[in-house]
Amino acid sequence: MIKVVTDTTCSLTIAEYQKYEITPVPLYVRQAETTKKELLELSYEDFYKSQRKNIKFTTSQPDPNSFLEIFRPAIEAGDEIICVTLSNKISGTINCANLAKQMLNTDKISLVDSFQSGFGQACLAIQARQLADKGYRREQIVTELEKQRSKTKVFFVVESLRYLYEGGRLNGAEALIGSLIQIKPIIWFDEMGLMTALEKIRTLKAAKERTLKLILQQAQRGIEKVGLHYGDNLEEAQEFAHILKEQLGTDVTLIRLSPVIACHTGPDILGPCIITKE
Repeated sequence: MIKVVTDTTCSLTIAEYQKYEITPVPLYVRQAETTKKELLELSYEDFYKSQRKNIKFTTSQPDPNSFLEIFRPAIEAGDEIICVTLSNKISGTINCANLAKQMLNTDKISLVDSFQSGFGQACLAIQARQLADKGYRREQIVTELEKQRSKTKVFFVVESLRYLYEGGRLNGAEALIGSLIQIKPIIWFDEMGLMTALEKIRTLKAAKERTLKLILQQAQRGIEKVGLHYGDNLEEAQEFAHILKEQLGTDVTLIRLSPVIACHTGPDILGPCIITKE
């Protein structure tokens, strides 16, 4: 049997973890002296309500023991494991998973870096589960996941540079200048999983229009799946999802960003993601 594990920044709900038989490893959100596991101890609703009140949060990755507690029983039971994580360029989560693997001294665990987070990461974990259920070997599944990863693109439009600055994604000068001239950057995960500013747009309306064009360009390769990340702006996301659906002619899955990711993006964010056929 192949066990599928992923971290909670993929933004699946508890019901979805249960539906797809995927085991979550939570990342942590810290506020003042209190640290909680996102999703399991800190709900999305409570987090976003606090963020709207300008309460500051920091984040941290799981330690190796968090993975070891999941890996060890599975390996001892004779199972194999595929573990999908968020990008190594924004978190050391995959390094902690690798330490747990080394502690078990096993070659029955495959670690897959999603090179992003959210919808793309979730789709990789779900794909792993579905292929395992079809009888694919672990090595075959990893190959298929790497193919899907290369066909996944995501772009984020953020309302404010504040959270990118506080999360270490921008230096103080960039944040100050950007805020003064009302820059709305388009953020993306590049081919190696690095979260960077792809373009800097002057207005939110123009940033949305440009992001739509970027997705339409990707769609020329054929559409497999489309998702749209959002934070505490559901109505805005629904409106943009409607535009995406009309332009692309396909359903759009709405994904609320996990607290750990939203700590760095803020509550007002739109992040369309497309998985193409080629």
